Amino acid sequence: MLKCSCRRLARTALAGAVVLVLCGIAGQAQAKDPEDVFRGQIITSAKRIPTSSKSKSAYISTLRKLKTVRFQEDAAKKQWKVHFAAFFRAPLNDLEVTIKIYDVSTGRQRLLTAFEQYMDKRGATSLTSQMTLEREQFGVNKNLMMVMESRGKVLAAGRFAIVGQGERFSGQVDFTEEETKAAED
Repeated sequence: MLKCSCRRLARTALAGAVVLVLCGIAGQAQAKDPEDVFRGQIITSAKRIPTSSKSKSAYISTLRKLKTVRFQEDAAKKQWKVHFAAFFRAPLNDLEVTIKIYDVSTGRQRLLTAFEQYMDKRGATSLTSQMTLEREQFGVNKNLMMVMESRGKVLAAGRFAIVGQGERFSGQVDFTEEETKAAED
């Protein structure tokens, strides 16, 4: 009789463990908030980022599909259009964030630009927007890092590259007669 009750107890414990594991898996399968999945990240995209979707999991999936890390230059306009969604590490207790863009191509951070973005209300957990980067200011074929800060505290960061056709030089130089004479003297 003692053997039987031990087996029954072992089966009950095993069944209970299986139920707990299944409940844990089911809890993980529930849709998480995009703010939790992408906390502290800036997702960049070549296409417009939607602000809503049918469900949380559909929105997360859409963001993953839209994520772009290499942006090709619009050669006619000599610029790059970058859409982005930033998911803050904590709710923002301010109405303004500072966006900084660094060149990290050489391994060192060199600040290229900084600008303010204003929020509608306090307590925001994300920001969706876009920006245009001009070739004249940013150059071409650069690795960039975008950082969002509020009062010196980093809220989110992300990296991306801007690529395009670099300037071509023939290696030939044409001098005028005046330049030639000045060089001879």
